[in-house]
Amino acid sequence: MVILSSCDSDKRHRFVGGELTVYYFDQSEADVAKKVTFFWKENDLLSGKPQDLQVRKVDGSYVVSMIAKEPKEVKNMPIGEVQLLAQLKKKLYTEVFNEEAFTLEICNSRFEAVYTVE
Repeated sequence: MVILSSCDSDKRHRFVGGELTVYYFDQSEADVAKKVTFFWKENDLLSGKPQDLQVRKVDGSYVVSMIAKEPKEVKNMPIGEVQLLAQLKKKLYTEVFNEEAFTLEICNSRFEAVYTVE
C-alpha cells in the first residue's frame, strides 16, 4: 500500500492508500490520521471497495468517523456487529491513541454521525 497525502478543495487534507481515504482538517491531526491509515492496513480492514474515514479533533479529543454502506440500517445492526465495532474501538484505543479517550462514529456519506460506538 502506497500512502499519498493531498489536499481537497473543501479544506480537508487526506491520506490515500489503495481504496482507503482518511481525511483530516489540519496538520495537528495529520499524525493520527496517518496512524489510522496504517492501522487499517496492518489489521486487514481493507475491504477491496472504497472506504472513507475522517479524523478530527473536537474539544481536545479525537473523533474517528467511518462512512456506513447503508447508514439507515445502522440502528438495526446485529449484536455481533456491535461487538465487532466495540473490539475495533478498543484496539484503536490501545494501538493508535495510546489509551487516550476518543470517539468512534458511524456516519452517512457527509460524515454526519448516525451511531456512536460505545
